[in-house]
Amino acid sequence: MSARRHRGFTLIELLVVVAIIGVLVALLLPAVQGAREAARRTQCTNNLKQLGLAIQNYQSQFNVIPPGRIWAPRPGKGSGDFPTIFSGTQNTTWFNLMLPLFEQGTMANAFNFDLGAEGYAGSGLEPAAGFFANSTVANTKIAIFQCPSDRQILFQISPQYVGGALSGPVLTKGNYAVSWGNTNWRQRAIGPVPYRDSAFGHKGNITFAKVRDGLSNTVFVAEVLQGAKFDVRGVMWSSIPGGGSFMTRFTPNYFNDYIGAQSGGDYLNQTIFCVSEPVLQLPCTGGAGDNEAFAASRSRHPGGINIGMGDGSVHFLKNSIDPKVWIALNTILGGEVIGSDAY
Repeated sequence: MSARRHRGFTLIELLVVVAIIGVLVALLLPAVQGAREAARRTQCTNNLKQLGLAIQNYQSQFNVIPPGRIWAPRPGKGSGDFPTIFSGTQNTTWFNLMLPLFEQGTMANAFNFDLGAEGYAGSGLEPAAGFFANSTVANTKIAIFQCPSDRQILFQISPQYVGGALSGPVLTKGNYAVSWGNTNWRQRAIGPVPYRDSAFGHKGNITFAKVRDGLSNTVFVAEVLQGAKFDVRGVMWSSIPGGGSFMTRFTPNYFNDYIGAQSGGDYLNQTIFCVSEPVLQLPCTGGAGDNEAFAASRSRHPGGINIGMGDGSVHFLKNSIDPKVWIALNTILGGEVIGSDAY
């Protein structure tokens, strides 16, 4: 009897099959990644729409948009007192008053607004009393503040800062901040460059009627990135630059100051709160002081950022936007005429 011979694949045939599979994977992987990023960007857009709707509802109830920062002159100081970060005032940020408007009523009820995000220094209290009292609320992740394109990072003040006295609380971070305009945290003119009012900031009395440029032409909210654990960027519970606020001196995702005063990265208030990560689009320098610090709007989306306008609409804005147009979009009464094709 003759034995039957079973023919298998030769080594060359196997290598050809593997090569074909490799080529197919290489062709499909970018498409899969692109589809995933498209889904993430859609979720990010939806988050901004919810925040925009909350601002609209807040305006309807109180006839004013939420203050960028809740604060007051310190006890014993004159009306011109202007406390900065951790200087003995509440420093509660813009979204806290809106918590019930995006189904976070329990968090709003648990938040001590008298002490605020940092702490009122009156009645013998420690200047950072609110920072500790409200740390449980600030440790809670709010889903609509997380853009799925970015990483999720928690914030803790470095143990090297003031001997670790403020290093206990751990805060969540987020990806959305409000516009502070073409300036620094103090919101004042820089040399010969005039400051034009933005929708948010220290005033806390901006109504829709004061947005003379039109709600559909004015940026209220945009994206920011979450920095490393000891980096303040992304700390939405503070009005600090890159946390609860962003400025337009850098165009989105870039690092060249339009007035040429600073370049190379976000200019943060203290070096200890700056963890420079150039590879992750988060370079920074510290030592600006609270008043002069500023940080840009940034995202992980290829080519640009999502912006939320005053009318609640959301648009994708390209990184290549002209600096003057970017500044104009963030003013409320500049009188500029801007076509949608400009961004």
